[in-house]
Amino acid sequence: MQAYLKAIGFEKYNTRKKIKELLDYVIKNHDRTDYYPISDKESVYTYEKDFGEGIGLSVVQIEDETGYSEIDHYFPYVRGINYLYHEKPEFEKVSDKEAYACICDENNLGIPLIFHVNNLVEYLKRKNGIFQEEFNSMTLSGISTEGTIILPIEKDEYQIKKEQRGNEIRNQMIDAAKAGDVDAMEQLTLEDMDTYTLVSNRSKKEDIFTIVNSYFMPYTVECDKYSILGNIIHVQEIQNKMTGEELYYISLECNSIQIEFTIAKSDIVGEPEIGRRFKGYIWLQGEVDCL
Repeated sequence: MQAYLKAIGFEKYNTRKKIKELLDYVIKNHDRTDYYPISDKESVYTYEKDFGEGIGLSVVQIEDETGYSEIDHYFPYVRGINYLYHEKPEFEKVSDKEAYACICDENNLGIPLIFHVNNLVEYLKRKNGIFQEEFNSMTLSGISTEGTIILPIEKDEYQIKKEQRGNEIRNQMIDAAKAGDVDAMEQLTLEDMDTYTLVSNRSKKEDIFTIVNSYFMPYTVECDKYSILGNIIHVQEIQNKMTGEELYYISLECNSIQIEFTIAKSDIVGEPEIGRRFKGYIWLQGEVDCL
């Protein structure tokens, strides 16, 4: 987790001693705190401290019935601003700490979407029946430690509308295929074969990034890390209030999904601007909610 501190402005906190001092500061000067009893003898406490617009650090601590407490883990967080709706997301506990991952199918990506759940205590309260509503929405965000800005693919209005309509039709076919429609399965298979042939032929004469507009792929063996390419729809320069380090807060549209993430200025190659594309790697996180 230390590698991601730089993306929220804590590049110089690179030793265990400095990180311990930072975590103690968050616990003592937190902006928000909450807790939930995870057993008869132990409770989980979360402490959040904002260090800039949309960024901050969360410390998760376990306390027993005698008052003894110990830091379980910590993570930097980024606030997203766009809701993504899913009726039945699934959750899986991380084996070595009090943390959860959310898993949901996403037709636009073609793969299960897996991300770290930032609002841990709220999730536990809903899971165990304190709140009756089920989760049906999420706000995605991320943290990046490496990225490159590349130029966009020029498209006219007709091409954009055609692409959007094609995505809608494909999502409908994917839903039908999941429901057991054999014709939809065959049609999707044929489309994938045609796409593979088209890309293979064009890639002999063209750069791959003039053919592929965006992608969203798993990266490394960790399930919530992704390699992404998407269109920049918003850029904001923000500053860590404690260290003064400058960051980019970027809204990215990738395969019709919007994700907000931060990256240190020194970790990005090129100048991010609306309309350009970002290619890089992110640790995907988010908050789950019910609307």
